Amino acid sequence: MSGTSRDTDPEPQAPPSADQSLVDDSYKWKAFAAIGISFVTMVASASMVFVALGQIADDFGVTLRAVSWVVIAQGLTISAFMMPMGRLADIVGRRRIHLIGLVIFGGGAVFTAMAPTFGLLIMARVITAIGNSMGQSVGTAMVISVFPTSERGKAIGSQTTAVAIGGASGP
Repeated sequence: MSGTSRDTDPEPQAPPSADQSLVDDSYKWKAFAAIGISFVTMVASASMVFVALGQIADDFGVTLRAVSWVVIAQGLTISAFMMPMGRLADIVGRRRIHLIGLVIFGGGAVFTAMAPTFGLLIMARVITAIGNSMGQSVGTAMVISVFPTSERGKAIGSQTTAVAIGGASGP
């Protein structure tokens, strides 16, 4: 025989959940801190633009109606990409999507700061929003994966607090 019979092939094992494995206490809080900081930053970035809309309109010589597209484009992009990025994370891995999202988000933020035209500013905010959706779409699942059931309520509550802090600190 070729050695590939069903009797000799081990059954694939699912990765252990946080309840099944001994997740080091410091690791789960380090993971939470990294995810929480990214959430605060991403949500703050989305909300801080509101107070700058008047100045952006003046700097680029556009109307307030036109400058509202800075917010609209970002919101639509985050909404459109959130579910597909969550699914992509199921396929290629949450950590990978989260890290790539942070890089895209950071690059978009730099591009936003350097945008010489209003059109490029909108494009930069869309790029930032794609990275934002990648990070936010997997953050909760990542937090859940490192905390045992008995601590998930505290972890999700803390994550929600991070989102609220980001929203409040933006303006």
